[in-house]
Amino acid sequence: MKPSGTLPISAQAAREVRRDTVMRRARTCYDHLAGVAGVELFDEIFERGWLEQTELQDSPRVSYRLTLSGKQALTAKNVNLPPSSSKRRFAYGCTDWTERRLHLGGSLGAAILLALQDRDIVRRTDGTRVVSVQSGISGWFESLSQ
Repeated sequence: MKPSGTLPISAQAAREVRRDTVMRRARTCYDHLAGVAGVELFDEIFERGWLEQTELQDSPRVSYRLTLSGKQALTAKNVNLPPSSSKRRFAYGCTDWTERRLHLGGSLGAAILLALQDRDIVRRTDGTRVVSVQSGISGWFESLSQ
C-alpha cells in the first residue's frame, strides 16, 4: 500500500514551490535524496514493485522492505544493499519538506543516493544540500532492462 495525498505546507516551503527553486527540485535530506527528484525516485521504486510495506512496532513512520525483484534490480544497479542486521532503519517514508509527500529514507535511501552519485547521475553541491541531476534518474531505471 503506497501512501497518497499531501500534507499541509509551510510558508517557507510554499515559497520554494512557487519559485520552483533548485532546492525544491533535488536536495539531500540527511543522507538520502529529497525534493521532486526524491519523491519521483520513491514513486518509481514502489510502482515497480521493489518495495513492500512492513509493520514495525514502536514506529510512527511507514517502513518498507525490498521484494526479491527489488533486491535483484538494485544489486544489478550496483546499489550496495545494507545488511538487515544493521541497527539503522532499512527503509521508511520520510515526509518531503516541499512536496509534502514521501521520499525514501533510511539506509536504503542512502545507498541509492551513493549509487546515483557513483554513476554521475546526480552531483552534490559542496557546502549545500542542493543536488543537481545530470542525466535523469528515469534513465537509470530504464537501463535495468538492457
